[in-house]
This record gives sequence, C-alpha cells and structure tokens, in this order.
Amino acid sequence: MKSVANEIREYFGPVIGASPWKAELGVGSFLTFEFGKRVLEDGHQHGEWHLWISLANWELHHNARKLADSDAHRTVISVAVRRLKQAPLTEVLFDEGKRVTTFVFGDFRLTVAPADYLKDPDSDDDYWLFFMPEKRVMSLGPSGLSVETSDVPQHA
Repeated sequence: MKSVANEIREYFGPVIGASPWKAELGVGSFLTFEFGKRVLEDGHQHGEWHLWISLANWELHHNARKLADSDAHRTVISVAVRRLKQAPLTEVLFDEGKRVTTFVFGDFRLTVAPADYLKDPDSDDDYWLFFMPEKRVMSLGPSGLSVETSDVPQHA
C-alpha cells in the first residue's frame, strides 16, 4: 500500500523541476500556481497543471527567513509569492500526522497547514487542490487525500 506522501509525490511528478509561469494571490489568502502549457478554457487562461492553496494556514520562507504568511498584508503576500515564478518546484513533502504539506521551490518553502479558523470543517474545506490534465483533481482536506474527476473549471 502506497503512503499518502508517496501518492502526492507521484501525482506532482510531471511538474517537479518546473517553475510556475504564474504564481499569485487570489481571493483572501488563497494562492494559485500555474504549470505546464497554457490552456484557454471558458475565457480563462490556466496551466495544464494548476495548484490552488485554499482553506489553509500557510507560510512562505526563503532559506530560514519568513517572507509572508496567510495573515500578512496582501501587498506583502503578492510580492513574496511572485518570487516563486523564478524557482522550480523541487519537492513536495507531506507530514501525515499533522496534515502539513511543504512545497519546496528551490530555496523557498511554502508550508501549508489545516486552517485553524474553521469551527467545523467538512469534506469540502480543502487545504489545497491540484488540477491536472484530463480533468483530474487531487485534493487534501479534513477528509484526507482524494483524486477524482473534476467538473469544476481549472481556474477555480
């Protein structure tokens, strides 16, 4: 039986070594990263692979220095996250006990933890989603890891 960490690494395999061509702050403290070829869908351009950090607490570090976190001012977050466009995704680590995922972009580490602001999280409160070709989406949330076919546009 495959560990959750190994399953996550396997699905991220096609983008390991690639830099996101778009890395930006979305609504609230949500972050989005676009990898692979550009795809136009319903008037929105997104990557063949699209990582969406959603209902989570996160921190972004460069080496040992903290650049931003999910509670920082939007300007601070925007400037810090844009720096990831220059760095390849080199590793995805997962601590199953804490449900913490660390996305390593060269010397940058984006650590994503369960949101502490949700009183009663349910299965739709994903910490992150990874949209892939063929309308597949991998998500991690309170219910654990799932890989399904998505009917949601990738620019979510």
